[in-house]
Amino acid sequence: MSSSSPGIARVASPEVALSSPFASAHEHLLAELDWLNLLLHRQVLRLRAASLLREDQFRGLYISDEEVDAILAQRASGYGAAPDHSVAAPLLRDLTRQSQDSRAEIVSRIHASIAAGKILPLVRLAQLFSLTELDCFALLICAAPELDTRFETLYAYVQNDVTRKRPSADLIFKLYCATQEESLAKRRAFSPDAPLLRVPLLRFSGDPQDRELGLLSRPLRSEPRILDYLLDHPGPDERLRSFIHLHRPQRAFANLHLPEALKADLENAGRSMADHGGVVFLNGPKGAGKRSIAEAISHAQRRPLLVADLKLVPTDTLPTAGAIPFLCREALLQGANLFLRHAESVLGDDSSRPQKNAAFFESLAPNGFIIFVGGDSQLSPPSVPKGCPCLSFAIPNPDFTHRELLWGEAFQAMGSRVAPGVDYTVLANKFVLTGGEIQNICCEAANRAILRDPADPCIHTSDIETAVRSQSNPGLRRLAQKVNCVHEWTDLVLPPRVVQQLQEVCAAEKYRHVVYSRWGFDRRLAQGKGLNTLFCGPSGTGKTMASGILARELSLDLYKIDLSAVVSKYIGETEKQLSQIFHEARSSNAILFFDEADALFGKRSEVKDAHDRYANVEVAYLLQKMEEYEGIVILATNFRKNMDDAFTRRIHYIVEFPFPDAGLRERIWKGLAPPNAPLAADVNFAFLARQFELTGGNIRNIALAAAFRAAEAGGEIRMEHFIFATARELQKLGRLPTRAEFREYYDLIRSAM
Repeated sequence: MSSSSPGIARVASPEVALSSPFASAHEHLLAELDWLNLLLHRQVLRLRAASLLREDQFRGLYISDEEVDAILAQRASGYGAAPDHSVAAPLLRDLTRQSQDSRAEIVSRIHASIAAGKILPLVRLAQLFSLTELDCFALLICAAPELDTRFETLYAYVQNDVTRKRPSADLIFKLYCATQEESLAKRRAFSPDAPLLRVPLLRFSGDPQDRELGLLSRPLRSEPRILDYLLDHPGPDERLRSFIHLHRPQRAFANLHLPEALKADLENAGRSMADHGGVVFLNGPKGAGKRSIAEAISHAQRRPLLVADLKLVPTDTLPTAGAIPFLCREALLQGANLFLRHAESVLGDDSSRPQKNAAFFESLAPNGFIIFVGGDSQLSPPSVPKGCPCLSFAIPNPDFTHRELLWGEAFQAMGSRVAPGVDYTVLANKFVLTGGEIQNICCEAANRAILRDPADPCIHTSDIETAVRSQSNPGLRRLAQKVNCVHEWTDLVLPPRVVQQLQEVCAAEKYRHVVYSRWGFDRRLAQGKGLNTLFCGPSGTGKTMASGILARELSLDLYKIDLSAVVSKYIGETEKQLSQIFHEARSSNAILFFDEADALFGKRSEVKDAHDRYANVEVAYLLQKMEEYEGIVILATNFRKNMDDAFTRRIHYIVEFPFPDAGLRERIWKGLAPPNAPLAADVNFAFLARQFELTGGNIRNIALAAAFRAAEAGGEIRMEHFIFATARELQKLGRLPTRAEFREYYDLIRSAM
C-alpha cells in the first residue's frame, strides 16, 4: 500500500490491476457499505453455525441455556467460526472470497482515484489523522447506520439484542479481526489518546445507562462533522458555526505596517512552521493587526484562515477549552490555519485559575497547521504540547509613520467621500490609534456625514474627531470624569506670557510628529515621549479652564482623575488603580488631568516606618508611569513646593497661574456676564475688581449667586445683588466684610450680615 492512502488497503496485493477511479465520494461510500454488508452476512452465518443466535420470537430479550452452552463450547482463540463439516461452511467460504474480492476491487479503485487526483473523504481522513486500517473500518461501520437504517437492524441481529442498534468495539473487532489475540492487540485503537476518540472522529453513546458498560460493550457513534465530511458536505461543525469564519486571506506581508525587524521575524516563523505547524502567540492592543499577521502568514502558505472568536463561544453548551479540539479538527479538515481571537476573554490575568489555563494551552495541538492565539494582554502559557514549536510576539501600537500610512489607506478606500480639507497627517499625529480602530472610526465618520447631510455626505475632520471621541475606551470613563470643554482662548483671562506658554504647549503637541518621527528624535529617546505639563497657582486662577481650552484646541477629550477613587489606604491598591488609568488612557486618546496633584505626587519623605516606605514606593511608581506614558498629562497644584523634585525632570512645561491683578479681575467680571443677562445700569465692575482681591473661581461663584438673587426678585441684576453675593463669598473664605472694602455699599449689607 502506498503512503498516500494510509489505513485503506487491508486486503490488497501489488498484483491487483488498477480499476476505474470512483466517480464521487458517494460512489466510494456505497462500495464500502456493500463490502460491510458482506462482512455482516458472513458474521451472521458464523453465529448461526456456532448456535449463538436463536430463532424464536423472544430472541435478544433473554439468554437461553443453549446460548450459554454454545459460548462455553467455543475456544478462546476464535470467534465462533463454523466447523468445516457445517452445512454453512461452503457459503462461508464463498462469502469470504466475495468480501476479499470486493475489498481488493475497492482498494484498486482507491489507488486509481488517487492517481487521477480525485479526493475521497475517507482516504483524506486517513491521511490527515494518520489512521490505521482498523480506524478506517471503525469509521465506516459507525457511519453506516447514519447512511442506511437497515444496518441498525443488522447490528441488533448480530449483537443478539434488539436494543443495540449501534456498533460496539466488540462488534468491530469481531468483523475485522481473525482471532481474539488480534483483537486484544488492537484494543488500544479505542483508548482516549488514540485518534478515533482524541480528535475526535467517533464518540461513545452519552446515555447514562451506557456509561456503566465496559469498553467493548459501549455503543459507538460517528461524529456528525465527520459524517458530513464523508458525504462531502461543506460547512463547519454545527457547534462551531456561531463563532467561526473561514477566510481566504488576501493580505501580504508587504501590506503590513509593522517594524521591519518584527515583520522579518514573523515571516521566518511562518516559514519554519509551514510543514509541521506550531503555536504563535500574538499579544497587542485591540486593532494592532494580530489578525492581519495571521492572514499574511496564511497567504504566504496559500492556506485559508479559520477565525474563531473565543468571546462568542456558547459556554453553556461547549466549554471553551473543550472547543479547542473541535477547532483544531475543523482547521485540519479545511486545510486551514487557525486564529483564536480574544484569548484573554478565556484566560484573563487571573492567577487563581491555573488549572483552567493549563487545560486551554495543553489542548492546542497543531498538526501540520499554525494556531495563532491573539490577545490584548500578555499571555504566558504555562505549558504547551510536548514537541510543539511555540513562539510569542508583542505587537506594538503603530508609530506615526505607520499611522499616517493607515489613515492614507483608509482615505483611499473611501475615495471622493473625504472632503478636500481633511489632512490625515494631522490625524495621525493627534490620535494614537491602531489600524483596526482607524477602520472603525472611518466607518462611523461616514455614517455621521450621511446623518449630517444626506444630500452631500462628505466626511469632514469634525466627523472623524467626533467618531474618535465616541469610540474612546469606555474603561477610562469608569475611572475618571470626562470634562465638558466649552471655553475658548478668548475666555481665558491671564497675563500674555502665560497665554504664550499655553500656546507653546499646544504647538508641542501639534508638531510632535515632525520632531519625533521626521527629524528622528524618537530614536534618541527610549521613553518620555509624552507631554507632561504642570499647572501651578492658587485655586480658581484658571488651571482647569486652561486644560479644557487645550483639549478643545487639540480636539481631544479631557478626563479629570478622581483622586478619591484612586488613593487607597491599602498597600498596593493605589498603584493598581493608577496602572489601570494609564493603561486605559493609551487607547483613549485623551488628556489626563490630575487636579490637586500634590496629594498624589507629593514629596517623598524620610523613611521612619513601613507606611513611609510604601508611600515612597507609590511616588516612585508614579514617576515611572509618567515617563512611560506617551500621551498628554496635566498636573495641577496649588502648592508647587509640595511636589517631589523628581517630577521636575519629567515635566516638559511648567505654567505659573498668577493671582489676577485689578485689571485682569475687571476683565473676568465683564467676561462672566452673558449677552442675554439683564444687567442694570448701576453695576460697577471696576469697583468690584478694584476693591476685592478674588480669583476667577470666586468671581464666577459671585456672578452666579447674584444672578440667582435677581431671578428670585424678578428683575434686573443690580449692583446690590453683586454686593450681597460678594459678602457671602468672603464669608466662605473666612473673611469678614469691612467698610474699607465695601465703602458706600457697607450699610447695604451690614444688617444682612
